[in-house]
Amino acid sequence: LLTFLWVSGAAHAHSWLDCTNMHSSGKCAGYSLGYPSRENPDINTLYTYRIEGRPVEAPICQPGRQDILTAPPSPNFPSATIVAGQSLRLTWQANGHFNDQNATYVHVHWSKVPAQEKILRTRNELLPENRLASMPFATTGNCDQPSNPNTVCRGRVKIPAGTRPGRYQLVWWWPFDQNPVGEEYTSCFEVTVKERT
Repeated sequence: LLTFLWVSGAAHAHSWLDCTNMHSSGKCAGYSLGYPSRENPDINTLYTYRIEGRPVEAPICQPGRQDILTAPPSPNFPSATIVAGQSLRLTWQANGHFNDQNATYVHVHWSKVPAQEKILRTRNELLPENRLASMPFATTGNCDQPSNPNTVCRGRVKIPAGTRPGRYQLVWWWPFDQNPVGEEYTSCFEVTVKERT
């Protein structure tokens, strides 16, 4: 019974990427596609995108909300802009899943070329060769206030030097996977890479 309760409780994770480029001033300068704001009381329903069972052909971006290239731009929640060779500072909340002993990890993937040339569409395209970065989801080392279940957690993703200017798709992927059948969460976002001036 105790085992059942632990597995059942663990199956109710949820998370998403809040900011795709947090400045040192504390101002967010980039958001995921279709981001509805933490101020929206329905954000958990609107924005949680869960992939269960590890289906290889599952869409990796939330259908209808995070459609790369066709999602309408939001004046309130624009995508990030960066120079090649610089790092994006990502933030998300722990949402009660802080864990130092058995840490889970977030991976960030991209297609390496501008989105007009290629985008990642399905789960089986999240491969080691297109992974930009991996980082703990929620641990003492990357979260602001470990005692707070909704503490802000952080990670960095460097856009490689020499990346061509253009709009790029990136995928924030958290394989929570404490549910034996497989449980993963994604947020898709765009980054505009500009030439250094």
